[in-house]
Amino acid sequence: MKCSRLIVLLLSMTGENPLPESRNEKGEFVYMGRVIDRPEDYVEEHYDAHQYHGQDGLGQFAYGYKDWNQGKNEKKDQSGTVTGTYKYVQPTGRDFIATYYADRTGFHVEDNRPDHEKSPPTKTPAVRQAEEEHFKLWGELAAAAGRNPDPFAPEYQQEGRYEPPPQPNEYVHQEPPYVPGPDEQGEPKGFFYAFDYNVPLLRNKQERAELEQLRANNNN
Repeated sequence: MKCSRLIVLLLSMTGENPLPESRNEKGEFVYMGRVIDRPEDYVEEHYDAHQYHGQDGLGQFAYGYKDWNQGKNEKKDQSGTVTGTYKYVQPTGRDFIATYYADRTGFHVEDNRPDHEKSPPTKTPAVRQAEEEHFKLWGELAAAAGRNPDPFAPEYQQEGRYEPPPQPNEYVHQEPPYVPGPDEQGEPKGFFYAFDYNVPLLRNKQERAELEQLRANNNN
């Protein structure tokens, strides 16, 4: 399974505007509930986001979404196998792309990280020492608990202890057996929907330029 076959693509910008003029009772510039000290440092970008979802009455489904910096597709077939792929932009500007599947053999994933980043973490000397001290103390306490009697054990309980009175029987609601109606009989039914919607996004001009430079440097 190749990450290059990813079918989720991040969206391109559809428009950019200066921030709309809006001030609170203190005269502060406000954008969507957030006070902006220097509105000239920001722009309002617009993207068309997309999502879809479909499933049938047999357990199969497919869904997906994408917005300005992330996206995902996933589906499940009639055998129960789930396959999917997702992508997002990391703070470093590098695109993280992963494809995966889950079947009777377990969960399997492949991504575009360098091999050295996929190696499992190694324990530092400080971590190994802390583990050794923890298990040593745990063993000592467990051994001490085994030597000392438990005062709450049944054999140490005195006769004639308090027994609470029996509780009256509580009312249990009995539901009649479910009988499917005429509209619920026949072949299993499903549904599907998909729609696009415009998303405004507050962007700092300098941070946007830095992220674009990082993406250009790290995604070659």
